[in-house]
Amino acid sequence: MVTNLLRHTIYIPVKTVSKSMLGPQWASLFGVMASFLISGLMHELLFYYITRVTPTWEVTCFFVIHGLCVVVEYGLMKGLGPMLSLHWAVAGPITTAFLMSTSTWLFFPPLLLNGADERLINEFNNLVDCIVRIL
Repeated sequence: MVTNLLRHTIYIPVKTVSKSMLGPQWASLFGVMASFLISGLMHELLFYYITRVTPTWEVTCFFVIHGLCVVVEYGLMKGLGPMLSLHWAVAGPITTAFLMSTSTWLFFPPLLLNGADERLINEFNNLVDCIVRIL
C-alpha cells in the first residue's frame, strides 16, 4: 500500500517533471530519490510521534543512503550491464549485510536511546496481564 502511494504521489510526478530536463532514461532516478527522501521524512515523523523527542534525522539519512545506493546500482547496471551482475547467492548476503549494518547504525538508535522499546515491552506486558485477568 505504501509503495503504491509513494509511486503515485511522489515517483510518477517527479519523474514526469524531470523527464523534460534529463530524458526518459534518467528521469526515474530523481523519482526514486524523491520517494526515498519522502519515505525517510515520514518515518522521522512516525518516530517523533513514538518517542516525542526532537528528530535527529538519522532515519531520514537511512532512507536517503538507501535511495542513493539504488540510484548508483541502477547507473552501474546501465553502464556496465551484465558484467556487473552478481549471482543471487552473493548479492543476497551483501544486501542483507548492508541493510543490517545501516539499520543498526541509523534506523534503530533513535528508538533504543529514547526508551521506546522498553515502553513498548511494558505496554505489551500490560496487555497480556489484562487478557490473563479477563480469562
